[in-house]
Amino acid sequence: MVKKQAKKELSFTQSIEQGLKYPWNKASRLWYILWILVPIFGWFALIGYMKTIVKELVTKQRKELPEFGPFWDNFTQGVKVIIFIIPTYIVLSLIGAVPIIGTALYYIVSIFIIPWLMINFFVKDSFSALWELQKAFDIVFNNAVEYIIAAIKTLIYEVVYGLLSIVLIGIPCYAFGNLYFLTDFYKKYN
Repeated sequence: MVKKQAKKELSFTQSIEQGLKYPWNKASRLWYILWILVPIFGWFALIGYMKTIVKELVTKQRKELPEFGPFWDNFTQGVKVIIFIIPTYIVLSLIGAVPIIGTALYYIVSIFIIPWLMINFFVKDSFSALWELQKAFDIVFNNAVEYIIAAIKTLIYEVVYGLLSIVLIGIPCYAFGNLYFLTDFYKKYN
């Protein structure tokens, strides 16, 4: 009888290295960032594409950036994302307007809950997925150490590609891969 070997967990540095390489595995797709030069339409299409990236990272492969796909499909998804997240950010702003307690709650929700809810929304593609607060709290705070590790990896990723943005090459990498580690957390603990 052959035993099925468990997938070996990557070390912290190996994981960071894999995440930093992710946008480069299909480097020609980094040129999709140029849609940002098309006012409004290109911006919405890029938001839709980022939704596609997150969905692919959670549900399919984690090897390379997905293809851009039809422009108008991405545009429609981008408009949908903006329309659906407006109420979420209005509520978050109202919470942040309350002195001291509201401000503290605002930061806690922004750092720990909103990223998970956004990934959940991108994957499930429904407005109600943005409001699964109890599930988000349970998953994030029951796995707080793992979430903090994913957040630290994300911060390292953002610093590296934020600095590389000075020479422009970091801009598409930053935009297209900054949720790599948080999608890994979502995939493991959802």
